[in-house]
Amino acid sequence: MQIKNDTNQCEKEDDVKRIKQIIGILLIVSAIAALVYWETGGRSRVVTKKVLVASENIMEGEMITRQMLTTVNAMPETVIAGAITPDEINKIEGKEAALDIAKNGQISGLSLREPSEVIKDQRSPYVIKPEWIDSRSSSLRRGDIIKIYNRDGSDYLGDFEVVFVKDTGDKEVTDLIGEDGRYGSHVSDMRSRTHSSGIISHLEILTVLEEYQKILQFIDHAEEQLLIVQKGD
Repeated sequence: MQIKNDTNQCEKEDDVKRIKQIIGILLIVSAIAALVYWETGGRSRVVTKKVLVASENIMEGEMITRQMLTTVNAMPETVIAGAITPDEINKIEGKEAALDIAKNGQISGLSLREPSEVIKDQRSPYVIKPEWIDSRSSSLRRGDIIKIYNRDGSDYLGDFEVVFVKDTGDKEVTDLIGEDGRYGSHVSDMRSRTHSSGIISHLEILTVLEEYQKILQFIDHAEEQLLIVQKGD
């Protein structure tokens, strides 16, 4: 009986040893797997921060778009102040580079600025000759906005800003102001433009070449004069 008990005890001890060995092997495998994970990507996921960097060289003044950026994982000590994260990409919309940004350079609020004040208006002054005009108001002045139609108003050619209103001597037509009979540059209320410095001969409107060409084509092909209508305030 004693021998049987001793045998059972030995078997139990052997089982415990095997279990310990298995647990030890599992711990070693787990440690190796954890090390591999840490070195192959875990470190960057746990320690690093996702930031936006330039995917190409960006010049100062260039409008920044999403296509110019990519996301990288950066170590905390390398992240610049104010670095923009992928979740903040909306901050770049409508912004331009405030300085040159090299490829792979991080993007921060200091890298961005509102678009520079550049001349975006591609319009130029173009003449509306006197022989083209069928009807227009005598109160027409520089700065007014006009609509141009064909003679009977059935064809609309566009809205335009008047930049010059000239008399036959090519002098600007202005308004009489004050009791001393001086002529000024502009009276805002067109109903108060009761006295002018001269008779209107021709106008100059501000537009782009393509729009002016449409007017020229109308004049040439339709052989019809223009109706010019002032827009009120």
